[in-house]
Amino acid sequence: MIRWGKDRDGHQRWKCRACGVTKSERPVNPLAPMRLPMDRAVLCLSLLVEGMGIRAVERVTGHHRDTVMRLLVLAGRKCEALLDRLMVDVPVDDVEADEIWGYVGMKEKTKTARGIEDDRLGDAYTFVALERTSKLILTHHLGRRTWNDADLFVSKLERATSGPFQFTTDGFEGYGAAVWMHLAGRVDYAQLIKQFGTDPEGARRYSPPRIISSEKRYMSRYPEPARVCTSHVERQNLSMRMEVRRLTRLTNAWSKKWENLRAALALHFAHYNLCRFHSSLRMTPAMKAGVARSPWGMEDLLAA
Repeated sequence: MIRWGKDRDGHQRWKCRACGVTKSERPVNPLAPMRLPMDRAVLCLSLLVEGMGIRAVERVTGHHRDTVMRLLVLAGRKCEALLDRLMVDVPVDDVEADEIWGYVGMKEKTKTARGIEDDRLGDAYTFVALERTSKLILTHHLGRRTWNDADLFVSKLERATSGPFQFTTDGFEGYGAAVWMHLAGRVDYAQLIKQFGTDPEGARRYSPPRIISSEKRYMSRYPEPARVCTSHVERQNLSMRMEVRRLTRLTNAWSKKWENLRAALALHFAHYNLCRFHSSLRMTPAMKAGVARSPWGMEDLLAA
């Protein structure tokens, strides 16, 4: 092959001396089959991970909301595959888990009143596991608040972690059997059960209920009482509410499709772990945990 000029896009062309066939040396497009320029895609995704909605991104960038949505789904699938590849056998010391509520299409009470039987509509809970020291999101799972989804979540946590560690959750009953099945002998497991008071309707709607008591329940092996805590992962719930527009309370920005919410969550967690500097760590959680050596950019997420 010999150099044979450049094509109209500026890419190097080559010619075979034997057969005379010419070809262009085009770089791999991580956004294929979309034809959106990389810089515009990075702008759209950067606005999404900062908490802007689809139509807000449409107004700022000028790209149609359907294009922004297709880009979100494509990037979300890439980020989900990337997290599955990176978060394997991560050494951990203290892990906290919690579930955050959201909904797809309509709330559960509306779905029940209309007699709709569709598992992809109604309440959607995101299970999150956070390493307390590095603030790394080890794994997440989108599903219902059921025993089966708790089992799937803990099985993902088993794959993502290595070695013994202390594990703390809330009082959801589905965790007990799942931890015994997947993490027995590896974890010092405890539950932190909080009792909430009854507030007036207005206070309960616009502010969290008042905690009247808490109980530490030791489930397996020997968890340290001072480390039985879920405050760090509950703080992560605030980050999700602020940076994933679909989870913002009391707005009209809920997800209409299950796949869209799943993609938005994967994009958020990949950006949080690999790109976003944590203020208390002064580095990304992935760097603190030894998963990455340097901070990533949005282009790196798409290319990887």
